[in-house]
Amino acid sequence: MEMTKRKTILIGGVAAVILSAAGWFLAKPESGEIYTIRKGNLETIVECKGDIKGEKYTEINMPDVICDRELYIYELKIVDMIAEGKQVKKGDFVARLDESRIMTLMRDQMQEKEKADADLKNAVIDSTVTLTQKREAITNARLDLEYNRIDLEQSKYESGAYQRKAHMSYQKAEMQVEKLRRDYLLEKNRLKMQVARLESRVKYLANRIARYQQAMASTTIRTPQDGIVMFAKDWQGKTLKKDSEVSIWMPLIATLPDMSVVISEAYVKEIDVSRIKINDPVRISIDALPDKKLTGKIIKIATIGEDHKDFDMKAFKVVIRVDAPDKDMKPGMTANNQILVGTYQNQLLVPLSGVFTRNGVNQVYVKRGGRVVRKIIRLSAENDEFGVVQSGLDEGDKILLYQPEKFDTEG
Repeated sequence: MEMTKRKTILIGGVAAVILSAAGWFLAKPESGEIYTIRKGNLETIVECKGDIKGEKYTEINMPDVICDRELYIYELKIVDMIAEGKQVKKGDFVARLDESRIMTLMRDQMQEKEKADADLKNAVIDSTVTLTQKREAITNARLDLEYNRIDLEQSKYESGAYQRKAHMSYQKAEMQVEKLRRDYLLEKNRLKMQVARLESRVKYLANRIARYQQAMASTTIRTPQDGIVMFAKDWQGKTLKKDSEVSIWMPLIATLPDMSVVISEAYVKEIDVSRIKINDPVRISIDALPDKKLTGKIIKIATIGEDHKDFDMKAFKVVIRVDAPDKDMKPGMTANNQILVGTYQNQLLVPLSGVFTRNGVNQVYVKRGGRVVRKIIRLSAENDEFGVVQSGLDEGDKILLYQPEKFDTEG
């Protein structure tokens, strides 16, 4: 009897333990590998980094005399420059360009001018000698003509044949004088044109030498007004520095930004550019000012993509205007831009970690009691973490955040 009582107590204790364990399992919160579908809000954004700049700015370019293509300078190296971001006054030093190439070109032109000067001097001497000789020939021909005129007058006392001969000699002498006069005028004009061409050549070379001298004097770059100096970028997108080359095709050396209106210049990948549009709102954070939270909107989107060092595909330049610039913002600061391209309120959301794609179709694994069912779903939007459910799931559905080995297929 006592043995039976002990067995009853033992069985009751085991049952209590089993019921307690079952209650604990039933009350256990859902595992971190299961997610319950619920409604919420979702924002879709396009993130991009940009540089803070003034929307309006004053350009500091290579001087016009250096950019003159007739001088064949084309590009010069920066041999000295101030620190970027320095506050400057009007007329302060900014950079100095290498003048050795200009000096070499000017020296070549000076040698050309020396040769042209010599050619001009020789041409003037030759023309003087030649024209003097021709004038002497005309004078001699006129004397011969006078002699034949006298002979013609005296021939009236001679025979008719002699008179005809004297008349012919006079005509011949007269024609010779006229011929020498024409030759003299032609030669004079020819020599005059030759000397004029050489004079023009000398004048042209003298003008080029003067322009090279002006170009050499312009290699020291100074600021046109007060401001903060921000150096430009080269064709590779790198900021100009000492030993960088500046060409006449990209003559911008630096800018003096006006920070009363601030923009962020950023680049968006070509796969994202179709998602954004003008006036899209933007949230902006500055790396150097972590406590500042700013807003802005897109004011410009490039129509043509370009190669960029930070992307392995084409990138499109996007300009974002900051709504209320902060006084601590400086040109060149890095801005993190979050472009808001879509807002979805009170929608069913599914974590993307629980969405699996097969043959281009999105599917999830729904837990129903002791079964796991694979379902096909459609998403209307998504961000980095969640997607908006268009069809396939209901609120309260529990989905697995992993791919199970065994499951049933619905539909």
